[in-house]
Amino acid sequence: MYQLIDDYMEQRKFSRAATAAFTGHRFVDAAQREHVKKRLSNAVLDAYGHGIRNFISGFAIGFDMMAAEAIVSLKRSYPDITLIAAIPFKGQASRFSFYDRKRYDRLLEVADEVIVLSESYYPRCFLDRDEFMVNNSSKLIGYYDGREKGGTFYTIRKAKAQNIPIVNVF
Repeated sequence: MYQLIDDYMEQRKFSRAATAAFTGHRFVDAAQREHVKKRLSNAVLDAYGHGIRNFISGFAIGFDMMAAEAIVSLKRSYPDITLIAAIPFKGQASRFSFYDRKRYDRLLEVADEVIVLSESYYPRCFLDRDEFMVNNSSKLIGYYDGREKGGTFYTIRKAKAQNIPIVNVF
């Protein structure tokens, strides 16, 4: 179900207190991928154990899609887990590779909610998406290497400013 942000905010379906968001780099070292997946799964299960049921992913390539896939996988054992896609603009995946576009489309099909923040691209759309995720979650699960630039840094900084707990699976 696709909803533009204005419609969505009027009908908000999830509690911030029961929601975590993901942030992370677009590239996960292939040699570390399985280790990161295990740490990610453990972080999600720990959040679940503390009452988190909703998980927001920005559906970018890299860590975002890895996190969305982890939620889909865990739904088999924890059917009350919800995957929420926060899409910065319609057509986000238009420049993805064929493989990443297929993953993206498959994940969108199984997402419990799809929130589209804008009809079209604009310069701040990714940062606005990240801000939306922070403003609607009580925990942040990230894959962050400490670089002080880019969207992941921006999102971590926003979460810290709001005293939101951050779990780094890097």
